[in-house]
Order: sequence, then C-alpha cells, then structure tokens
Amino acid sequence: MPLFVTTARFPVLGGLAAVALAATVVLPATADDPPPTGGYPSWADVQAAQSSEASKAGEITIINGLLSRLEAESEAAGEAAVRSAAGYAAADAGLQAASSRLETLSARSAHANQELARYRKDLGALAVESYKTGGTNTGFFVALDALGTNSVQGLNLVKLVGDKTAALVTKAAAAEQAAAALADQEKVARSERERLAAEAKATLESARAAQDSLARQVAEEQRHGGELTAQLAALKGTTAALEGEYRQGQAAQAAYEAAQAAKRAAAQEQARQQAEAEARASAAAAQQPKAPAPAANPAPAGPVQPGGVQPVPAPPPAVDPGPAAPEAPAPPAQPAVVVPSVPGGAVNDPAGAKSYASGRLAAYGWGQDQFLCLAQLWTKESSWLTTATNAYSGAYGIAQALPPGKYASAGSDWLTSYRTQVDWGLGYIKDRYGSPCAAWNHSAALNWY
Repeated sequence: MPLFVTTARFPVLGGLAAVALAATVVLPATADDPPPTGGYPSWADVQAAQSSEASKAGEITIINGLLSRLEAESEAAGEAAVRSAAGYAAADAGLQAASSRLETLSARSAHANQELARYRKDLGALAVESYKTGGTNTGFFVALDALGTNSVQGLNLVKLVGDKTAALVTKAAAAEQAAAALADQEKVARSERERLAAEAKATLESARAAQDSLARQVAEEQRHGGELTAQLAALKGTTAALEGEYRQGQAAQAAYEAAQAAKRAAAQEQARQQAEAEARASAAAAQQPKAPAPAANPAPAGPVQPGGVQPVPAPPPAVDPGPAAPEAPAPPAQPAVVVPSVPGGAVNDPAGAKSYASGRLAAYGWGQDQFLCLAQLWTKESSWLTTATNAYSGAYGIAQALPPGKYASAGSDWLTSYRTQVDWGLGYIKDRYGSPCAAWNHSAALNWY
C-alpha cells in the first residue's frame, strides 16, 4: 500500500509560532535595538508601516513571504537530510556486502593454500620413503618439478613411481591453480572494498553535512519565526495565536494538495514499473521453445469400409473438470521501503515507539481503546521504524510525514527520534481525523491517510 501522509498538523512554523502564542501584546523595539539582518523587518518598520493602509499591506506581504521562505527552506533541508541518509545507507550496505565477500574469499584462499601445503608435504614424504626403500626417485623429482611449475606434462614420467604419486601431483597442481585464482579474486575484492569504503565515507560526510544544514535551518526558524508571526499579528490587529493557527491551516491545505499530487505520481510510477515487468515476462515466455505436438495415434486396424476409407475412431468422451477455482485477486504492488542507517544515532525500536505512543494517548484526550487502531495504522505505514522511507513518495518515519520536514515542528531531532515522530504523528491525527480509529478507517478504505 502507498505510504502517504497527506497533510500536517503543524507546518514547520506551526511549532515555532508557539514562541509568540503566550504574548498577545508585543512591545515595540526601542531605538537601542540593533537593526535586523537577512531582510527581516524590525519593530520600527512595523510601526512605520501602520501609518497607511498601503504601507501596512506591503509589510504584511513581506512578512508572509519571509514566513513562507523559512518554512520552505526547512522542509527542503529535511528532505535533503532524508535523501542523504538513504544514500549513506545504500553505500554502507554495499561496503558491508563487499567486506563479507572479501572475508569469504580470504577464508577459501587460506584453505586452498593449506591443501596445497598438505599435498606437497605428502609428496615429500613419499619421495623420502622411496629413497629409503631403494626405490627409483627420478619420478619424484619430476613430480616436484611439475608441481613447482604448475604443470602436469611430466605425469607420464610420474607414472614410473606409481599412481599414488601421480594422484598427489594432480591434486597439488589443482590446489595450486585454485589458490592462485582465489588470490586474484581476493585482490579484486579487496580493491572493491577499498573503493566502497571511500564512497561510504564520502556519503557519510554528505549525510552529516545535510543534518548540520537542517539544524541550522531549524535554529533560523526559532530565531525569526515567532517574532515574524507576532509582527504580522500587530499589523493585522489580531493575535499571534490566531495568526499561527491561520498559517497552520494554510500550510496544511497546501501540504494536503502536494501529498495528493505525490500519491498520484507514485501510483503512476508503480503502475508503469508493473506494466514493464509484465511485458518482460510475456516477452520471455514468448521466446521459450514450444514443445512439439504429440503425434496422432494411428487408426486401429479393422475392416475397410467400401470405398477404401478407414473408419475414424470416435473421440473419447470429454471429462468434466468441474467448476474452475476462482482466481485470487492479485495483491496491490507495494512501494519499496528502505530502512536507512542515519548518522547520529537513529533508534529503530518498534516496541519502544509503541510504548511511548501508548503513554501519550491521554495527552490528546484519547483512551487506550484507540491504541489498537494506531498500532494497525503505523504498522501498515512504517512497521514503527524511525527510518522507514517510502522509495516512491519520499515520505519518512513512523508516521510517514510528507514532506519529511513537517516533523521539525515537533522537534529538531525528528530525523533520528521516534518520540518526536510519534508526537508529530499524534498531533497530525488529532487535527486531521480526530482520533486514531478514524485515521485507521480512512487508511483501510483508501490505502493512505
């Protein structure tokens, strides 16, 4: 089923607006306040703008634009952090696979060298024994030479000293060839592991840089979001709380529409890939050689009818196979979900996340009867994995927020913390559906929530 979250209870600025919620009366800046940086208006600018309706409208437009920019930049930083973490996970998985292959080859190479040493030791022992018993030892020197040159061309001479020696020389030569081949493979595997190690290191640095960028963006919002919302309220004659709620509603609607577009695009991509897979399967089936038709049974001998025509035997009666079994409906194709390793200590702890969510229900006015619905919902969406990532839409985390940056309103550690994701997800459900069971019913009916 698609893993989509269609909107967000809190846009990125929703949580930041809480800074201003407690202060409905905003004190203007004094002349001693430093001027704002980065294009942000000062309280002096706000006061000056109230001199005329045109100036006020212009300042409101500027502040709304700044708030929207902060929100967009935070969400973009969140998406970049998720992509970078997934890239690091893929590189790290490749490195681990290469390391495992190298270990296997090293063990096989060591075993081949041990066998070679044993065969050589056995050949030497035979040569000594033959020498002590007065046997002909020329063949042993030829055998040892053949072994040293990795050649079995001297086996015709080795036959002079018996089949046992010849068999040992053959085994030793084969062991030497195997050891040499494994040594070459081990060298290639070691080089590949070194390449992947460098790649994993580079992607790790990129993932950490993306996380640092996300942290800086969240800090930027914390510095400016609350004050901008308060300034907007002063210009419009409302309160910071009211302006925050209004922006939350606007952002929620925009996120809903964006998520619906992402859902449609993901469904189309999923259908395209499924159609391509079916076409490849049909083409492969068409290329398979057809079995020849069975030869017709000759007509049984019997009296020839007038005119020389042999009677054709009647076909056997058809056997009624009974009613055909109904075909089971094909299950819907599942979007691939990867679970990346996120630098910084992401905790994939489904049991811990469920326990935390269960303990938070009362804070939203719900009883424990709602937990079963919540458990079913988020098991379907993400298996309660902090790092669950939808490969089609880019939705992320336990609640599958889309875009992932929406989590930032609940905490800057949303990339790695199941607690922050659960808090955001419960707030989203409360705002959008009213209860986990209502959200689960919606998901069961439409395959998304």
